[in-house]
Amino acid sequence: MKEAFIGGYLIDGTKEAKTIKADILVEDGKIIKIGKFDLDGVEVIDCLGKFILPGLINMHAHLFGSGKPSKNLGAKSKSQEILVSFVNSKMGRPVIDKLVAKHVETELLSGVTSLRSVGDFNCSDLRIRDKVNRGKLIGPHMYCSGAAITVPSGHGDGTFAQSASTPEGLKALVDQRKEQGVDWIKICVTGGVMDAKRKGAPGEVKMSLEQTKAVCDEAHKLGYRVASHTESPDGMRIAIEGGVDTLEHSADFSLEDQKILKERNGALILTFSPAIPLSMLPPEVTKLNEMCIFNSNVIMTNMIKGGQEAEQAGIRVGLGTDASCPFCAQYGMWREVWYYAKMMKKTPAEAIHHATLVNAEILGVEKITGSLEEGKAADLLIVAHNPLNDLNALSEPYLVVKDGTIYKKKPEHNKFIDEQLKALQEKLLSA
Repeated sequence: MKEAFIGGYLIDGTKEAKTIKADILVEDGKIIKIGKFDLDGVEVIDCLGKFILPGLINMHAHLFGSGKPSKNLGAKSKSQEILVSFVNSKMGRPVIDKLVAKHVETELLSGVTSLRSVGDFNCSDLRIRDKVNRGKLIGPHMYCSGAAITVPSGHGDGTFAQSASTPEGLKALVDQRKEQGVDWIKICVTGGVMDAKRKGAPGEVKMSLEQTKAVCDEAHKLGYRVASHTESPDGMRIAIEGGVDTLEHSADFSLEDQKILKERNGALILTFSPAIPLSMLPPEVTKLNEMCIFNSNVIMTNMIKGGQEAEQAGIRVGLGTDASCPFCAQYGMWREVWYYAKMMKKTPAEAIHHATLVNAEILGVEKITGSLEEGKAADLLIVAHNPLNDLNALSEPYLVVKDGTIYKKKPEHNKFIDEQLKALQEKLLSA
């Protein structure tokens, strides 16, 4: 059955996109015609006055959490050990799978038609991906890493990451990921905000150049690309020189390393969604101590600088939410687009371009999705107002379409998170 989305204004996902009044004809999940065409025998979807853009792509999500802040995040405690042990047990598997399935559905209903998961418990992202692919569950196109790889005491060790210390042990973890059926390899070269030990020094280096190179060499041999949690200049150097393909979060980095990353066709993935609220909201709201708040601001500042350096060097910059972190709800990709436009001084069209076509290019699926073009998947986000005038329009989808299937259900929201982030957004606008 053919479907025609008629009466809408198209925003195609290119860097200088403008609204173009045109209809979209879809058959077998693909866009087969853009423009005007015969409607005989075609199911018509009225999009009169609506705005149609490519579905958003979330390049950095963890799927186990809701984004609700907690004073126990990052803290090693007996209760955390019990929880992690349960989640990683056979009894805990259906519990975490149910949560991940719910969060994956939320991502799709919020307008995300493709996502990359970068560290989850007990292969839960892989199992849910497979069920989505078989049509058993609702969710975006998913590209999953399973559990991240790090070294003992590294970021996420014992929770969403597994560790080894020797090159041989790290290679074995990569081989294990292949057996599990991952799409990417995720490593954690540095620590993060929550596990920093000193004020002003987040992103403490955890993996050596030798350890990083061992993972990357094995991954590349097996045909995988590698993403790395990297939040300091020293970490950027080790990650890039060790062979990493995408630097998650990022920091400033040298001209020589910029050249290496560009020649590798690598990328930076910016994640403003945790950095901005954790550095700017009051501690009674974030439940963070003064050191974590200070370090969050360091991360945010370095992220901006790294992103600017990458763009000046012609390196692709993608966007992701770091969903599951505090204030990073699974429906928050639209806000990441807004943050990127604000912090990097971009137009709405440029921000949408990075959240769609550029992200697709980094994933290697730009021939399949990421822009409104004939022959590509009918992955659409349809909204009532023009996001080129105000990116807040992306927050309330009118319809979401994945492979031609239409979703009208609205995602559940967390009122507390929304209220805090709305106030923060107003503060940023007035600054």
